[in-house]
Amino acid sequence: MADIVLAEHRGQTWLVSGEQYIDDLLANTLPGDISIEFIACQSDSDITVLWVQSGDQPASAGSPWIINPAIVSRIRRNSAGLSVFFGQWSVLLDDDAHSVIRASAARAMERSDADVMITSYVGPEGPRIIADLANLRCNLIEAELAGLGVASSRIVRVTRDVATVPGMGAESQRIDIVVKMD
Repeated sequence: MADIVLAEHRGQTWLVSGEQYIDDLLANTLPGDISIEFIACQSDSDITVLWVQSGDQPASAGSPWIINPAIVSRIRRNSAGLSVFFGQWSVLLDDDAHSVIRASAARAMERSDADVMITSYVGPEGPRIIADLANLRCNLIEAELAGLGVASSRIVRVTRDVATVPGMGAESQRIDIVVKMD
């Protein structure tokens, strides 16, 4: 998991992991080696589950920090990772997907020694067709990145268990692209 995890639900974002970085997160002074992950949640209880799993939940009652939408927008602009979202059972790369891939390729070109991680979310016990669909989606993203000048040798595929991310269904429509900065 990333150093900082932000959970999103109904247009709001909470810091569920990485509270030790909150001052730097809010002030935009995070060191470049601190990773940030956004997780879409389907309910408030998913946010609480993430918070408890992270170990950042304090002993006293309370709730995770809610993050101002303007700060969330800034974090997204500065974040090393971007996500491509697909329609259910679709492999269509829409205009938003092409924009994300172009932005990821530009970051990769700026950091010519960094790996480009493509992360899909698939359950190990799920039907084979879901893994095949995720693989096809990754192939399309890889092909477009290569077409934009990113060497295939720099592209690394990662598969995460969809069950480790609250709020995701059995078939995740999200593929993350992260330019490693270490």
